Amino acid sequence: MTKALALLVFTAALLGSPMAGDDPEAVVRAFTRAAYSHDPAQFNSMVFPRTGAEVLLSKEPVAKERLEEIETEVLALRPRQLQPFRQRGIVIVPGSDGAYPEGTTTRYMTSFQGDQTVVSLMKKEGRWLVDVRWWLKVREMSLRGEKDRPDEKEIVIKKFLLNLLRLNRRAVAESLVPGADVAIAFEGAPTVPEPSDVLPSLAVEMPLVEAEADEVYPLLSGKLVKKDATKDEVVMVGLYGPFEMVFQLRRVKGAWRIVPDPYYRIINR
Repeated sequence: MTKALALLVFTAALLGSPMAGDDPEAVVRAFTRAAYSHDPAQFNSMVFPRTGAEVLLSKEPVAKERLEEIETEVLALRPRQLQPFRQRGIVIVPGSDGAYPEGTTTRYMTSFQGDQTVVSLMKKEGRWLVDVRWWLKVREMSLRGEKDRPDEKEIVIKKFLLNLLRLNRRAVAESLVPGADVAIAFEGAPTVPEPSDVLPSLAVEMPLVEAEADEVYPLLSGKLVKKDATKDEVVMVGLYGPFEMVFQLRRVKGAWRIVPDPYYRIINR
């Protein structure tokens, strides 16, 4: 088989074969090709939410020679799974037909052309789609002006993490729900703060997305959490570097407070 024919077959398999919808790694490759080729039709067909997602894709044309290079490089792309397959917060295995059920989620890390990217996937309408909510949040953060105030829940979480990294037990305790055991938050913490600014920078730059009412996430403790119908308890999901970090928040006397979890299990990675 010639190189040109191999590329044609590969592209057709990614774009037209139903098998691509059952193979999350193939979907990650197809999405990477669409993103780097600036292919709006393919990009928009593979993402959710679709409203507003177009701002993530460059409109600059890609030269034919560059498109051929991208196709070749995508063939060699090997996504690394960061998160096991989960449905409603519980780790699952595929069914007898080899497919994962509706609502299954996972995350991959790709390394492509020098860029490392976390790609979040969800099985929706019988196929894998790329969840771009965290990328949209990153873009929103990058466009904030000096006078633009972040969401109150984001402020509470990032203040909490910065105090946790500083080993400021009193300040961390003030961020927690009343009666919470502050020792849970400091499980695995070092005896002295990390001297570099890498960990604080990850906290400040972390995109946070509020989980939808039908989404369930696992805390590090193993507890499954979801948004409360009264809106006085919410779940915020961040990406601390490549790692998912889940926060359960409760409104206490009009202020958001955090249910403690052993976050150093992620920080220490």
